[in-house]
Amino acid sequence: MFNHLFGFGVLNAERMVKMASTWTTVPPRYRCEAGVIEQPFDIPSDGVLELTVDTTACDGKQNHVRYLEHVQAFITVASSRRGDLTINMTSPLGTESILLNKRPNDDDSTQGFRKWPFMTTHTWGEDPRGLWTLRVAFKGDVPQTGQILRWSLLLHGTQQAPYIDEILDSRNSKLAVSKKLEFAEGLLHDLEDGGRVH
Repeated sequence: MFNHLFGFGVLNAERMVKMASTWTTVPPRYRCEAGVIEQPFDIPSDGVLELTVDTTACDGKQNHVRYLEHVQAFITVASSRRGDLTINMTSPLGTESILLNKRPNDDDSTQGFRKWPFMTTHTWGEDPRGLWTLRVAFKGDVPQTGQILRWSLLLHGTQQAPYIDEILDSRNSKLAVSKKLEFAEGLLHDLEDGGRVH
């Protein structure tokens, strides 16, 4: 649970100080270009443009990302009024991120966005493999026109779970869910290979 304006809430300073005394550095970070769409798509004036990227998160390569830290969506878009443009992104596990909200004072009609690095940390700890969905729409009183010209998805994260204690403490955390999926995939792989499950 989080608030799009205020994040995860008030920080617990006492707990932070206690955690600092036994702090363990996070695993190495990797970066994976998950996919690119490089053709123009019209943004409807009264509907939603939906684009998807299906990614393996560089599985099988040295830069494979198994646990997300943050995600960047580099977007190039042109529109008749940039301030009416809204962009949302949904992860394979269903986490929604508002990348761009309506801005009443942004009257730009010529600059648009050029490979603009929109970022979200709302998918922290998730397994990035699967279908990412980008939804682009106009929210305003006057109909507008525009095009998405390019969308590239860049994943940043680790190959090991960054906080193993989080997995043990909370069975419902994103890391716990990712670990359960990883375990289930391992069992399935063993069964497919004729292995025995105890």
